[in-house]
Amino acid sequence: MSLPATTLASVQTGRRRLELRELPVPPVGPDSGLLKVEATGVCGSDFGFYEQDLGPRILGHEVVGTVAALGATAADRWGLREGDRVVLEEYLPCGHCSFCRSSEYRLCPAGDPSLTPGALRYGRTGLDVPPGLWGGYSEYMYLHPRTVAHKLGPDVPAALASMALPVANGYEWAVREGGAAPGSVVLVIGPGQQGLGCVIAAKQAGAACVIVTGLPRDAGRLAVARQLGADHTLVAGDGPGLAAEVTELLGGERPGIVIDTAAGSEATLPGALDVVAKRGVVVVPAWVPRPLRELDFYQITRKYLTVKGVRGHSYHAVEWAIGLIAGAPAGIRAMSSLEVGLADVDAAIRGTGGELGQPVIHATVTPGSRP
Repeated sequence: MSLPATTLASVQTGRRRLELRELPVPPVGPDSGLLKVEATGVCGSDFGFYEQDLGPRILGHEVVGTVAALGATAADRWGLREGDRVVLEEYLPCGHCSFCRSSEYRLCPAGDPSLTPGALRYGRTGLDVPPGLWGGYSEYMYLHPRTVAHKLGPDVPAALASMALPVANGYEWAVREGGAAPGSVVLVIGPGQQGLGCVIAAKQAGAACVIVTGLPRDAGRLAVARQLGADHTLVAGDGPGLAAEVTELLGGERPGIVIDTAAGSEATLPGALDVVAKRGVVVVPAWVPRPLRELDFYQITRKYLTVKGVRGHSYHAVEWAIGLIAGAPAGIRAMSSLEVGLADVDAAIRGTGGELGQPVIHATVTPGSRP
């Protein structure tokens, strides 16, 4: 595959500012590669970065593409060849620390900017770090030697495949961490892309009942939750309270697994601790960078609860998600609700943040033809 000298990319240049730029395509060394981007999903974290001025960078880490160029060492390490389709993970782990050696590479300090200043990560590293093509909102993207890539079949639509990471998060949180299994009763707080991933995973694991709660503005998302297999959906604030509504639905019982994919703060976590069954599990993937007020620790001890803080996905979870998406289960296409080109990345990010007139669950950026 012949490579162009430059690539068109949507570059964040300041708070809520994006611009199209032509950037040089770097040469490929023995241990690196270059990806021709087919589609990149918009994560909620992209909206968080969009609201900040962190220096010029290319956002986007839910990346699907075709390997355009590949060094010999990289080909051997990754088991790939030019022309293969792949799904990328955002992590760029060192490969030799204790976390990497125990398969928990998402916790590797070398790929965690919150722990290690200057840590590399797709969709977050700035243009000032050569070669600059670290994000998926671009025609081409650099493949670093520490890339974690998953092979993708030729027939899976790129827009659907770009949902692999949020769906993988759902499997990681609902099944691997939450313990959803045949007969489980699961409550998911928040019907965003991550929460809907939890719905899919819990039902695939055989959960007997899945309940999803949302806000009045989430009517469309709750409808998609039902398409994905949710047994009940509830709108917060229109009844006697979360615990009362859920226990009424369950005939006096309580869910054994509660996953708070919404605020994870004083707005939602006390309700999660209140509604979950004794000896239940509360999974908290939401990121609140401050101490929580009014957290009733007595609930945790009195009810003998397990509260798990979680983040991201494992390799196994991403493989599971890719296999599931390839089978196109009922409702999965309804999650893919907006597709734009590079000229409209701003709209895709704002839509993910709830700022468009239309409801957006998962937006996708497809470079396609140049504007």
